[in-house]
Amino acid sequence: AAESITTPQRTPANHGVHIRPMSAPRRSSGGPRAKSAPAGGATGGGMTGPNGGMNTMLDVRKARKRAEADVQLLANRLQHLRFEEERAHKKIHETKSRTAHVLESKHRNASGHENKMSSKATSELYQTHERRRVVQARTQQKRYIGESRKMVERERKKQAELQREQTRKLAEHQRQQREAKEEMNRQRAEAIRLHEKAVLEKRERQRLERELRMQQEYCRRVQEEALRQQEAERLVLLMEKEEAELIERLRNTQSLQRAAYDQLQATLDV
Repeated sequence: AAESITTPQRTPANHGVHIRPMSAPRRSSGGPRAKSAPAGGATGGGMTGPNGGMNTMLDVRKARKRAEADVQLLANRLQHLRFEEERAHKKIHETKSRTAHVLESKHRNASGHENKMSSKATSELYQTHERRRVVQARTQQKRYIGESRKMVERERKKQAELQREQTRKLAEHQRQQREAKEEMNRQRAEAIRLHEKAVLEKRERQRLERELRMQQEYCRRVQEEALRQQEAERLVLLMEKEEAELIERLRNTQSLQRAAYDQLQATLDV
């Protein structure tokens, strides 16, 4: 016969926890699970008939399938029991929370009368506090308005001073630009003047250099002419000396010639 777990009765302790009955793992109809036959299909002293080995194999296979079904069934039962245990713990927690809530409600109801008695005093205290707060708010508002006016006046003065400072800086910047432009124009004019002066000085220097070269060339030519004159005069002196010597030799030669001629004439006359 199939085994089952009995369902517990609903009591205040379990707060509605209910475990549903589940069927136990099925067993073989013949009592304990049949053991597997030894290899070769023999039981006891040997085979009882021509189909004994086949019947033994079928019995073993059926027994294995029944065992696997029992394992799966037990696993399902264990999972269900764990789920029921977890749900029971949740119910216990909910019951404790509800009890605490009921106790808190009773405590509030007990202190409600005292709260009503003190509500008037609390209201008067609140009104006094509100009047004081309104007075403080008005005072603070007046102080804030005064400080705001002072701050606006300071900001206006600050802006005016800033405007004057910006105007002064702008005028100073314009003055610096004007002076810089004047200085640039002065430097440009000075550069032009220096350039023109340098050009004139260069021209004058070139003119003087040309005149110096011309003067040097003139002196060289004069010296050359003087040297040529001196050379010519020296040659003239030499040639005059040679001329005098030649004239003297010619005279001597002519004298000798006349003497020879006279001698020849005398010889012819004899």
